[in-house]
Order: sequence, then C-alpha cells, then structure tokens
Amino acid sequence: MIEIHEDSLRFSFPSIAAEVEGLLNAHVTAILPSFFAEDREKVIEEFLSARRAFGSSPDYQEKVRSVVCALSNEDIEKQLRKCVLRETESYGYNKAGRVEIEFQRTLRIPDDGRTHYLPPGLGRFPLRHVDDFADGVPKKWLERGGVVMPMYQAEALWLNFRGGYPFAIKIAAGKINAVSGEPWKEGLNRKPQDYVVTPGQRWLDGFAVEKGVIRQFVAMPLGAGYSVEEQLSGKAEFGGVQLQAIPMKARKYFESKLRPRLPKRMADILDDLIPIRRREHGICYSMSMACEKAEMGLGAGGRMRQQIFEDPYAPEDWDMEQSSRCFVHLCDALLWREITGENPPQTPVTAREYEKAGLPWFDYYRDDLAVLEGSKTLAGVKSVNTISLAKGDKALKGNESVEIPSVISCSPKKQTVKEWAGE
Repeated sequence: MIEIHEDSLRFSFPSIAAEVEGLLNAHVTAILPSFFAEDREKVIEEFLSARRAFGSSPDYQEKVRSVVCALSNEDIEKQLRKCVLRETESYGYNKAGRVEIEFQRTLRIPDDGRTHYLPPGLGRFPLRHVDDFADGVPKKWLERGGVVMPMYQAEALWLNFRGGYPFAIKIAAGKINAVSGEPWKEGLNRKPQDYVVTPGQRWLDGFAVEKGVIRQFVAMPLGAGYSVEEQLSGKAEFGGVQLQAIPMKARKYFESKLRPRLPKRMADILDDLIPIRRREHGICYSMSMACEKAEMGLGAGGRMRQQIFEDPYAPEDWDMEQSSRCFVHLCDALLWREITGENPPQTPVTAREYEKAGLPWFDYYRDDLAVLEGSKTLAGVKSVNTISLAKGDKALKGNESVEIPSVISCSPKKQTVKEWAGE
C-alpha cells in the first residue's frame, strides 16, 4: 500500500506488520512463565544493582520493594507487553513493514569541478495524486499512476528515507537506475548492486558516479537532451522518478533486530513502574533534515561527497513477494497552478544566497559499512552544466563557486575506546 502522508510517500505492508505482531505475541507467551517464576528478592536486587546511582536512598529501596512485591501475574504480563510494543512502535514511520520517502528541496551545488559537502534540506516538495488531475496531465501519466511533484528548471532535490524497518529501495530516473546506471530490471541485483538499504542509507542526493561521490539530482525539461535518461537510452520517454520498496522478511527482522532488544528478565520492565528523576543534559538537536511540456527529467548536477552502502544482508532476507512500486512524475513548477490550481513553491534558494547567510553545510561518513564503487556508466554521463555550455543556452544560471563557512558532521559517534598499550 502506498499513501501520501504529510507530503511523503509512505510504503506500508500490513501483512508484514501482522506477522511481526504474531511473532511478538508468541514470544511474550513463551517467556511469561519465566517472568512469573522469578524470585522477587532477586528481581529487587538486580533492579537496584543496575541503578546503583539512584538506589542508595532507603526510601527509594523501599519503594522498589513495595512495587515489585505487589505485582500480580496480570500486572507483569501487561507491563511486558507494553515494553515489547515500545520496541516496535514510536513514530508512525517506525512501525513494522513501513518506510517513508521524502523529496527534499535543497541548494543546487555548483558544478565547478569540486566535490562538495551535503547541502541542507529546505522543506518537502508537495506531492499530489495524479488521478486527481486527469484533465490537466498527459494521458501516459494517468496510465502509470503514482503522484505528481513540481520542480523548477535546474532545481535540485534529495531523497530522505525514514523508518526503522529494513527495506531495499530501488531508485531510477527515467527508468535508468540511479545506483547502477543500468536500465530498470526486475528484482534486486547485486552485480552490480542496484538499490540502497535503509535505515543504513539515510539519504540519496544523486547518481552514484564514484566510490563516495554522487552527482546531484537536477530537474530539467524532458526532451531537451539534459536528462540522464536521454543520454543513456537515447529517448525522452519516461522522465520523473521511479521507486520500488522491498521489505525484509518478518521473521528475519524479528530474529535479528527485535529479539535482542526485548526484555529478558522482570527487572527489564520495571522502569515505568518505578520512575526516577534523571539529570537533564541539555537540548538535543537533530537533522531532519497540464500538457506534454510540463514533463521534467533528472540530469546530473555537481559532485557531492556521499557514500552508498553495500547490502549487509543475504539475498533470501528480502521478501520479494511483497514489494510496492510508485512513479513520481516531475512537473514544471511554472505549470503547477495550471494543473492543480495551487500556487507553486517559492523559487529555489541559490548557493550564493545561502553562502551570504553564513549557514552551514553537512557531512556524513561511516567507516563501519562497505561502500559501493559507483557506476562507470553514470561516471561517463555529461552534467547539466557541461551540456549547457556546449549548447550555449545558459540553462544553468547561478553556477558560481561558493565558500563554505562551516561543516557540521552528522556521522555516527565512535562507540569503542582505544585501549592503552603502555605498561
């Protein structure tokens, strides 16, 4: 099932969610007797030992004792199920068998030969159902279904993947795979890999041209020769963006992701029943972060630092019988009102304007995951700027280089501590 949810594409697989729920219920039923049989004095000792910093007060120790000793079997089961549910649901996009894909507006980075850091997200593009505008869109859009999204000429975008459930996601521009550079193929292919894996892959900003380097997705009119589709297929046939989401098998997810995090002893489920006052450590910030001439395709923009990670799972871990596919039609933003009756988004912010505001760029790097080498086919594609210069049509305005005042690292923190090798 595919829905538009707050201008994001939400891919949901209710049968996966139901199977995960069944596995969780079976797990709770299997471990409940061991929880009932635990010695309450040992439970109290274990709980206090794990919270030694809070357990020195006699009043607190007495509170723990009174709560634990008063628990009935029904109380234990209720609390266990509550803790298990918490591990599988937080935000809506974190539910089992669900992933959301946002299309983020962003700066078009200069195509100046440099490899740039990640630009910011500047808000989601609006998404609308194609079927709602049957009188204003090309007939072939209606045949393919999906959604429509406005972009200005030479505007850039990036894809943001949200959700904790593992998915293999295929992305193509005009039926040209953005990871492998090959024409769209059915299934998940590993030689070369033609998909990304979430949640490890947080973003995709463009076409994979080298190891650790992409060329930014940039919208251009379909049929003008700029799109990657036209360069590699020789046709201006599809345009837009094609997406396919394949979920991990429910049992694999349960065994590898959920089971290790689930409560194992009664002491693991008592936190809600015996709250403690915790120190405040300050605020945590996170990135979120009408007619035929309306059609747009994606060309190759400037170079950007971005890793695309290898699939760490086995081929049989993916549920190929449960996949969803969606076509995202790109519409010229200047014709958005004619098609939908809505005002188009504001014109894009330029990299120069962003530089003048002194705002930061971002970096994301991981050395714990294998990285794809990039596509030799995509590496040979001409950028929008290269084609524009050859044509002399000045289709890419505002391509001046900019200075980057600061870079914020969004890379995961190292968890291990270097051991002392001295005497």
